[in-house]
Amino acid sequence: MQKLIIADDERVIRETISRLIDWESLGIELTGLCKDGIEAYHMILDESPDIVLTDIRMPGMSGLELVREITQTDRQIQFIILSGYEEFDYAREAMQYGVRHYLLKPCNENKLIESVKAASEDNRRLRRQEEERLRRDAMIQIMHQDALYHLIMDSIAAKEAGNGSLSERVAQLQEFYGQYQDFNRGPCCLYYLYYLEPEYLEPVLERLERQERQRETPAVFYGIYVRNTLLLFSYEALPTEELHKSAGEAAALVEITREDYAGLPELLERVLHQIRRYDVVYAIHNFRAIAIVNNQNALRDMQEICQRLKSGEKDVVAQCLEELVLRVQSAAQPEFLQMLGNGICTQLSAAGIWPVPEATRYFKNASQERDMERLREMTLSMLDQAKEELQKNSRDYGALTERIMEYVTSHLSDSDLTLKKIAEQHLYMNVDYVSRQFRRSTGMKFSQYLTEARIRRAKELLAGEDDSKIQYVAEQVGCGNNPQYFSQIFKKQEGMTPGRWAAQYRSGSSW
Repeated sequence: MQKLIIADDERVIRETISRLIDWESLGIELTGLCKDGIEAYHMILDESPDIVLTDIRMPGMSGLELVREITQTDRQIQFIILSGYEEFDYAREAMQYGVRHYLLKPCNENKLIESVKAASEDNRRLRRQEEERLRRDAMIQIMHQDALYHLIMDSIAAKEAGNGSLSERVAQLQEFYGQYQDFNRGPCCLYYLYYLEPEYLEPVLERLERQERQRETPAVFYGIYVRNTLLLFSYEALPTEELHKSAGEAAALVEITREDYAGLPELLERVLHQIRRYDVVYAIHNFRAIAIVNNQNALRDMQEICQRLKSGEKDVVAQCLEELVLRVQSAAQPEFLQMLGNGICTQLSAAGIWPVPEATRYFKNASQERDMERLREMTLSMLDQAKEELQKNSRDYGALTERIMEYVTSHLSDSDLTLKKIAEQHLYMNVDYVSRQFRRSTGMKFSQYLTEARIRRAKELLAGEDDSKIQYVAEQVGCGNNPQYFSQIFKKQEGMTPGRWAAQYRSGSSW
């Protein structure tokens, strides 16, 4: 339930409003009543409400001042302004701070309910946007890490293989990962933590990870560890005392220095020159140390395989998927397997073989999975489903069946969509003949194909909607007049109701 606070200096008004409405029926918890703006300000800090219904003029701190103070730190709280006709200029100023809801006194119960419902919906919309932003940022961060891993790994190998200069490899990876990471973003800092012995590395990385999670925008974006020295890449200057704090028990031994570079390529030139002489090099990927020397050829192979996926030729793509299965089966290190799976998932999604909602779900689950065999099972399952999808998409169904499929795709929201309607009103053919041809070319009845198409579309919509939008999803897949039927066919295919599937998707629950 969403929480609401009422603030008004007139006791009769705030208590009348509190008793006037059945808040629970609106999905609202009435958290408190405040007699002025100061009391409301403190309650907001303590209770973190979703909606604040406030008078525009109150002693101590007015409603306008309250809006101004709160919106500086929390733009998601929805304010509903109560004002008289002579105070409308104040309300107009409040709207400059993002306030979208106001009521003129006196207001009746229906207007009040309407405003609360609108504010509640705005709050849900902002929450969905924030959740989507966090999912997107997390995926971009993973891709950023993978790109740097490949760049460093390839650059170490390139010295012996003569594969070209660093700038050429940066250009290649910019094309490969360009939608996730700009390698020419701007100035960078390189921090050296000298005399950090191996037994202290993991605790230091854990502390660094906690510090970075507290930042609105992460500063440390990569690192390297070689023989008692930790190198950290950062896009902004970090306080030395903060890094010393991260060193924990080793702080008394660690020495910290900093170097500044015009951009990432220049920083990498320096780092690669230094680390090539070491037998063992660890990449600090997602604040975990990974030995990259032994894994470099396998990941480079994976990258080349994924590049071939872009050809779109079904025989080539099928061969690539088989090769990727072998790579996943032979992976021996959990961190390497996770990176391998992330790279595969990214390229399958980019090639249109793996749906975006499923790709996002894989990233979330894989990042939380600590059991290597479970992670391997998840990745192999992804490849198996990709092969099935490829098999479906590569069939030659024939012109008649293709026309039926195209019609279904463009008219999926029609509640009266039947093969008889398509045959008689669109194809102008006998329905029995059309049915036989469709089943012969697809191997399934039209009803089965329609159900699967509806479930696929429903999952795409549910990935971006909350539980209150199940009715909307049902309408979009042609089941608006019978949502119970929609729930039944969804549960039969997915093993759970649409609401539960959406909740598991948003929470990142394991498959």
